[in-house]
Amino acid sequence: MSASRFDRTADRYAAAARTRDWSGMVAWCEPQSGDRVLDVAGGTGALAEALEGRVAEMTVADVSEPMLANVPAWAQRVVARAEQLPFEDGSFDLVTCVRALHHIESPTRALDEMARLAAPGGRVVIEDFVADPDRATARRWERVERLRDAGHQRILESGEARSRLLAAGFSVDAEESWVETIDTANWIELAGCDHPLAAGIREAVGAPEFQITVGRARFRRPAE
Repeated sequence: MSASRFDRTADRYAAAARTRDWSGMVAWCEPQSGDRVLDVAGGTGALAEALEGRVAEMTVADVSEPMLANVPAWAQRVVARAEQLPFEDGSFDLVTCVRALHHIESPTRALDEMARLAAPGGRVVIEDFVADPDRATARRWERVERLRDAGHQRILESGEARSRLLAAGFSVDAEESWVETIDTANWIELAGCDHPLAAGIREAVGAPEFQITVGRARFRRPAE
């Protein structure tokens, strides 16, 4: 993930994250009182805030120090790339990654790291956008994403994360997807685009709002 844009807009992301209802994501995590939790590319620590009092330990890893500065005090903050996390194998009972895989240079390597770090019987919970099944539409949207954020990598195809974690020996506990409507102006504002760039993005999107598919899944490592 390129840190520069997130460094500049950390406060905006923290404010936006506080307006989100995290109850659904918390429920999917199935938090236990003894859980050691790692949020990968966890940004401003909104999930950590939502999990406070529900788990034993919380670590938020991200490449952006200004983003991590917003993480609640009870959680540990670690500056690290998602593809190279500085923890021992099986260190966490729950590993999460929320709407961040599309920012990561090598999402497959990041998924391998999440799998490595999950303890026996542990869970990996992932939520992210899903690429349009029409390849031409998906390619067009990738161009729009990169206009807004030069550090954008790619949106994964449906089932791509599942295949990687199944290959690592995990099973699928549950999966769901839904279509989310996003306000174009707010989306551009969140990224801190200047006025000429914002105008170009609005033209590329071509509508005051757009829809995108979001997928969420919980995977489990077999208990030894």
